[in-house]
Amino acid sequence: MDIGKIIEIIKEKQPTISAEIIEKAYQLLNDELERFDSSERKILHEQAVEAAIIAAEEKAQVECVCACLFFDLAKRDENLHAKIENKLGAEIGVLVKCYNYAEQKLREDRGRFDHSYRTALKVASIRIGLTAVCTALMHELPYHCHVTIEEIAEISNKEIAELVQHFQKLLWIKAPNNQQYISHLREMVVAMAADLRVIIIKMCSNIDRLKNRTLPSEDALKICAIESKEILAPLADLLGIWKLRWQLEDYSFKILESEEYEKISRRFNIDEKKNRDKYIQKTKNILEKAAADAGIACQIDGRFKHFYSIYTKMKAKKKSFDDICDVFALRVIVNSVDDCYRIVGIIHRLWRPRHRRFKDYIAAPKNNHYQSLHTTVFGLNGRATEFQIRTRAMNEEANYGIAAHWYYKNLKKKIPPWIQELLLKQQQYKNDEEFWAKFSSEILNSRIYVYTPKGDVISLPSGATPVDFAYHIHSEIGNKCAGAVVNDIQVSLDHQLATNDVVQITVDRAKDGPSYEWLKFVKTNAAKKHIEDYFNKQEVERRFRL
Repeated sequence: MDIGKIIEIIKEKQPTISAEIIEKAYQLLNDELERFDSSERKILHEQAVEAAIIAAEEKAQVECVCACLFFDLAKRDENLHAKIENKLGAEIGVLVKCYNYAEQKLREDRGRFDHSYRTALKVASIRIGLTAVCTALMHELPYHCHVTIEEIAEISNKEIAELVQHFQKLLWIKAPNNQQYISHLREMVVAMAADLRVIIIKMCSNIDRLKNRTLPSEDALKICAIESKEILAPLADLLGIWKLRWQLEDYSFKILESEEYEKISRRFNIDEKKNRDKYIQKTKNILEKAAADAGIACQIDGRFKHFYSIYTKMKAKKKSFDDICDVFALRVIVNSVDDCYRIVGIIHRLWRPRHRRFKDYIAAPKNNHYQSLHTTVFGLNGRATEFQIRTRAMNEEANYGIAAHWYYKNLKKKIPPWIQELLLKQQQYKNDEEFWAKFSSEILNSRIYVYTPKGDVISLPSGATPVDFAYHIHSEIGNKCAGAVVNDIQVSLDHQLATNDVVQITVDRAKDGPSYEWLKFVKTNAAKKHIEDYFNKQEVERRFRL
């Protein structure tokens, strides 16, 4: 094994990343191995390359792959850290030092160290910087090894030590419905506001615990699964990190509802896999040829549907597995925004588009900055086939959400508005029950995203109605709401909206005010408050007249 294999994997997994620094790291490795005899040199070389290949396969950022080349060698020579920092940069040197320190402190508990390292690799794949990777390596040390934050700062640096300290506030969120749980949620909010990276590290840690079942008991595993499904997955969705959200949901689903998970897994991976793969390959071949003829470079992949999503859709829509999985999905990655629209034109010439199934999230991005073109067509043999078309930058944003900004724009200090609002609620609602009600209703409940006729995106809680939408726009539009049109179809005011609906409100200016019956179906607190305020005011005025 040599550097060629590592570079090959990096180019395949991360085609936009330069491998230049890997070549420099590999040269330094070979220079340092010269002082060993041939047999020992061969062993150390194989260990180094194997560790780097594993990191590259995990799509770890390239600096982390470089560091992996020196993990074993640095144990033999403490002076190597300085050489690494001088030749490859301070961050890579600190990462090697953190790895060796964590391994030394956890040498009596190899399982815990392995968990820390796998968590670090996953964090490295999310691309929020090597500081977060180092934190993931060290995150178990204060609690399990009684290592102080000062000691961590001395080994690494102040920023890593502070991040480890913030992480300690959310080691365990535990199960719902008890006082300690709400106390931990409060601490989590403060930790997220201080540095959003801590919650991403927590997500990566939980994914590894669930995937590899590293917790000591089934009860502990279930608590971790509940925490991941009910708290962390919705937060990953709000952050736009799809890659973490589906893993949190699926691994939790596998533990909490194992029988249902196995049923879907069997159908998806065994019964349907052969036909699905064959269909997707044929569709890819046709589109790739048409794109090449038009001079458009593109990468086409079958899009993975995660099992928890299939399960929830089956339950919500009361449909069978075959109904839910009938839509084949492919993702098309191109080099420019112009190519996105050109590819849609080619797809629509090849296959007839389905009515009202084209969504332009490039011109009108979602609230979490997601951008892509979505279209569903009647594909081969008339099968419904969905395409998502986006640039590489958009694909990074879709997979890594807000984390992509750290990697490309270094915006680690930018806190999303919903966290700022949550921090204010944390301070405003001293009563734990009120705080939990706000947290669960406004953050954890699933959200839908609908459009105004002008294309503005509105976020509402699941189950919201046109009346909720009207009050979200303006209290007077809510009070004077007389009807609604959704996707060009007249609907009742208690109609439940769905993501991607286009909603238009009919206003009757002569109308006195809202209907008291609306309180039976509205979902948002704003709508309820405006309706109640209107009737309370009416009652006060009536009494005043008497």
